[in-house]
Amino acid sequence: MNFRMILRIQSQALLTFAAANLLPVVYAIIEFNALDTTIFFATIGIFSIVTGIIFQRLGTGRFQRAPVAESAAAILLMYPLLALFGCLPFMLTGWLSPLDALLETVGDLTSAGLSLLPENAPYLLMLWQSEMMWLGSLLFLIMLVTVLPEVSGCFGITLSIQGGHGFSAIIGQMNLMSVRIIKVYVTLTAASVIAFKLSGLNFWDSLLLAMRCISTGGGNFFPSEENIFVEYAAIFSMLLACGNFLLYYHVIYTLLPPRVEFGMNYFTRLKQYFLRLKRTIIGNAKLVFANEEVKVLYATIFLTLIIIFFRITWQGIYFDGNDALRRSLFYIVSFMSTTGISFYDASENVHDFDKFFIFLMAVTGGCVGSVTGGFKIIRLIVLIKITAAEIKKTIHPRMMIAIRVGNVPVPIKTVGRILSFFFLAIITMFICATVLSYTGPTFSEAVSMSIACLSTVGNLPGLCEPENFKALSNFGKIFCMIILVVGRLEIFALLIAIAGIKIRRRKSDW
Repeated sequence: MNFRMILRIQSQALLTFAAANLLPVVYAIIEFNALDTTIFFATIGIFSIVTGIIFQRLGTGRFQRAPVAESAAAILLMYPLLALFGCLPFMLTGWLSPLDALLETVGDLTSAGLSLLPENAPYLLMLWQSEMMWLGSLLFLIMLVTVLPEVSGCFGITLSIQGGHGFSAIIGQMNLMSVRIIKVYVTLTAASVIAFKLSGLNFWDSLLLAMRCISTGGGNFFPSEENIFVEYAAIFSMLLACGNFLLYYHVIYTLLPPRVEFGMNYFTRLKQYFLRLKRTIIGNAKLVFANEEVKVLYATIFLTLIIIFFRITWQGIYFDGNDALRRSLFYIVSFMSTTGISFYDASENVHDFDKFFIFLMAVTGGCVGSVTGGFKIIRLIVLIKITAAEIKKTIHPRMMIAIRVGNVPVPIKTVGRILSFFFLAIITMFICATVLSYTGPTFSEAVSMSIACLSTVGNLPGLCEPENFKALSNFGKIFCMIILVVGRLEIFALLIAIAGIKIRRRKSDW
């Protein structure tokens, strides 16, 4: 195994993590002029920079391609390495024990948002927690368009964008895709900050909530719960997080002002500009609404909204129809995006009917090119079409059926990967639930906790909450960290890394 390649990837992750320390430093300087706090976070940043430079020197070499086994091992080692640096503020300030701080940081980096940090913790730690969520999702998006397509094929990521992008193991192509996805992520984060700012929050609360919603990290921080505009801003941000970020790239960068031709008068050039912009907007709207995954996502949200709205209206939980509709939509989008944000009274008297839908939405997740967890909509669509095709073949044995998602035919290789992933996901869930039940929780709690970790939702009201993770034994907490990483990267990355080590060892023995 090429350890130089692994060290090079770890060095880039550490240098990116070092840049994240600028935000708490800026907050400490602007808000309360705290020199000791500034030095504290600056020291952590410098320590990560020094470690990243050392890894970069040790990983020096010319790499034109990213091997599969090395890529799988690198992304698996990235989360524990960053968690060791990210847990320092929680641990050294005394708010969390070392193991709880490590579990909290792994949950933040995997966008699970377990929220082990107490609600009365300092605001600066809340900000650091949110930034870990934002950074973890950014690193996942970068891996999603660079390393993961080579490791696992992403199980159909190209199906949802209808051939709009190609993936390659060549380093230059990976760097290009990384720059594109970073621009989209920052743009959507800025749009989310503006939405929260317009809802009435101050800048720091807007930034904190935007990072939690756009990264699907969630957590237990949600100010101004009585402000309906904040709730709608959160719904808007979580809906953005549900979408395919590669599709966002195509839409955003085609909306940029087209070049005007010179040699014409002012009004002719202005008219030409608006005509081109109109055609671009219409073309992008057709592209988005023709996307089958997007249509199924919003149809699922709408159907679930109607069902839950009539349930809570029938039982008289909300006397105002607007409140019932808003709260229903908020919880549906929160758990469909695997953000897991819930209000303070969410765990009180949760109906079994709602538990079923919360569980179902957390398992499903959003689009395949998003930062959400879960099984993903596109894979569910393919499984349903495979089942329908098999039923037709049983009735008409000679019929030749091509499985399509939109206008894109699904290759047999992708179908096999999706079926394999579905089987491994179920097996992994039961294995994790069995091990967790051995550490203390009941089997129903263990199943809920394993789903919360594998789908990176972190919080399932009425099923599992942060207190369940705090009550685990040391072994249970360490095992939850493993489940969180496996759930974020999906099980194939772990299997390929283990298989790569065994294959190389056999070759060296031979």
